[in-house]
Amino acid sequence: MKKQEQINSLLEEIGVVAVVQTSLPAMAVQTAKKLLNKGVKAMEIAYRDLNNFDASDECIRAIREQVPEMLVGGATITSPELAKRAYKAGAQFVFSAGFNPKTVSWCVKHNFPIIPGVVTPGEIEQALGFNLSLLKLFPVSVLGGVDYLKALKGPYPQVKFLVSGGVNENNVELYRSCSNVKVVSGSWLSNNL
Repeated sequence: MKKQEQINSLLEEIGVVAVVQTSLPAMAVQTAKKLLNKGVKAMEIAYRDLNNFDASDECIRAIREQVPEMLVGGATITSPELAKRAYKAGAQFVFSAGFNPKTVSWCVKHNFPIIPGVVTPGEIEQALGFNLSLLKLFPVSVLGGVDYLKALKGPYPQVKFLVSGGVNENNVELYRSCSNVKVVSGSWLSNNL
């Protein structure tokens, strides 16, 4: 089984990914431990600080070393260069908010699991062209939420979604009720630890 299929299966089994924004490795490790205590077994570390991607690398490394039972990925991956950084830091997968064919191509070529962001049917079809079937729908709440997910189910019955962007404790069960939603992610999981 390819790494992509393994990660897809793990994420679907876990069902939820905590969005964590920190530049401090000690805080990342502490958050990972608290999330595990709450039963959350997957988290993402975002590459959002354009002036300090090293901090994201260090957070991922620290989690992998000190909390090996946590599945950790790099997020907000906007280029092949960021995918390489996350890979070298020890990320087990990466998420992107959008669909960048160069980034996806690099990840597929290097057998590095990616769940790329999609918005349109065209992007979904590009992802299918790379044999990717677990895709990140972001920002789901702005795109039409559950109604949009239901509309996508007809033409794309083989696609499963990780939904993010506006998912919270008040609507998470509504999203989970959609048969094509396999994973939910959000910062609400890590905000109140």
